Amino acid sequence: MSNVDDTYDYVIVGAGSSGSVLADRLTRDGKSRVLLLEAGGDNESELVRMPRAFMKMWGNPQYFWQFPVKAQKDRPANETWVYGRGLGGSSSTNGTWYLRGMPADYDAWRDMGLHEWSWSEVERCFTEMESYRYRHGHRSRGRNGPLQITELPFRSPVIRAAREAGRQMGLPVLDDINTPDTQGIGYTQATVDRRGRRASAYRAFLKPAMGRSNLVVKTGALAERIAFEGERAAGVHYRVGETAQFARARREVILCAGVLQSPKLLQLSGVGPADVLAKAGVAVVKDMPAVGRHLADHAMFSISFRMRNDAGFNREFHGWRLMRHVLQYYTTRTGLMAYTSPELTALVSMRSAPHWPDVQFGIGPFSMRSSEEIKADPGRGALEDQPGLTLNGYYLRPKSRGSVAIQSADITQPVLVDANWWGDPEDRTLLVEMLRLMREFAAQPALAPYIVREVVPGAQHQSDEEIFEALKWLVSPGVHATGTCRMGAPGDAVLDSRLRVHGLHGLRVVDCSSMPTLPSGNTNGPAMMLGYRAAELILEDRDSGDGTSHRTIKGTHEVSAQSLV
Repeated sequence: MSNVDDTYDYVIVGAGSSGSVLADRLTRDGKSRVLLLEAGGDNESELVRMPRAFMKMWGNPQYFWQFPVKAQKDRPANETWVYGRGLGGSSSTNGTWYLRGMPADYDAWRDMGLHEWSWSEVERCFTEMESYRYRHGHRSRGRNGPLQITELPFRSPVIRAAREAGRQMGLPVLDDINTPDTQGIGYTQATVDRRGRRASAYRAFLKPAMGRSNLVVKTGALAERIAFEGERAAGVHYRVGETAQFARARREVILCAGVLQSPKLLQLSGVGPADVLAKAGVAVVKDMPAVGRHLADHAMFSISFRMRNDAGFNREFHGWRLMRHVLQYYTTRTGLMAYTSPELTALVSMRSAPHWPDVQFGIGPFSMRSSEEIKADPGRGALEDQPGLTLNGYYLRPKSRGSVAIQSADITQPVLVDANWWGDPEDRTLLVEMLRLMREFAAQPALAPYIVREVVPGAQHQSDEEIFEALKWLVSPGVHATGTCRMGAPGDAVLDSRLRVHGLHGLRVVDCSSMPTLPSGNTNGPAMMLGYRAAELILEDRDSGDGTSHRTIKGTHEVSAQSLV
């Protein structure tokens, strides 16, 4: 059983994008003792630090959790989702693409009754977190925060032509792609520091905090279930290797295990749909049908074009040229290995108002091997040996919703992930429209000197039916999923507006699963903001005396840690 060293004010499960920020913010004033449990490793490797090496890490079990997805009609077999593991979670393994989302995203949360999450509140958090030291940055950008954000430095004639193509299509050319309330095209921003190293949530927030005596971080610590005393979360049972351990929480247990693992850990602990728990052989603590529901992700696909004049840089990542770039990185922290693609970001209002774009695509002077026969993703495969241009596209407001459910009381068994990609027929129509929009971009006069032909999916796909046939294998997860422990009203949501689990005490969820809807862009930046804002709410509750009896947090980002697959 526990002794004094096993008792903390807060026990956080998961050291991902939200959990790392949360641990830093909760321990700054020295008034609270915090335990942070992370099932993965420390992520102190050169592959993590080098931004472009994320393609080398992709899918490696050392750095990623892997989640099999339920088979679905009109989808490739054996679909698997991956989310980052280890300190920093997905912020240590992702493509570093940084977007805040749009004010309308957060004001929509406010309009749902989640008043703590209006744009005026979260904008302040972004500003305080960021260190974006560009003279052309929007006035709301932070310059002195712990999170360094840089603009991708690569410039070339084809990149300038692609930016001009956006202007020709009617998009404003933005000096700062994170300018609020507008569509537009501009240079991509990334969580990369000014020395060319990945700026993960771990490096920016957690690592500096780990010297504090009131913060204990344990890696290789797999959370197995939450312990309840009546309706109160009393602590966490976890395992380090073969050794079972227990940590007691005086104030709160906070789940930051990610969009798939936070609902898994709740369900394994008896909080979730009663029928799912009964089938898995788990005793019910709280029948809560919304746990694991409302799973949403940005459907992503890529189209690629053959380029003339060797305008791309595919060849730069083969043979002696690759070795030259790696050497340049290690000696100067500059060059192609010091950032990732895509070099340009476009945010486009396809069906939405201009202040709230519903399509995102990135443009990069590279192309990857892909074919319908091998069902390979042309945005995440191996580079071709011929020059190409790729557009990675995301539809930002899909209507389909999936679910996550445990199948067993055994922590080592995978959850059943039902992506339900085509659950709403309109998503099929929207993705067909989006592919046509991306083709329209590539057809602008500015790109005519460079583009020879469309390679993937190919010009033979013209009708709606032909395009959808290609989309069946082109579409892949954006790895931006949200919603499985979302904030909202009791009954159809898991959390209140302060991230407390409805009907229970001392338990919160603070990660992408907490988000009621998808933000307009990549979720890593919003996940860090979520941890930052959550810490403010938790400390308000602590200092008002409300935190010990009924406050709870859950969070981190994507999948940093705990409930494992």
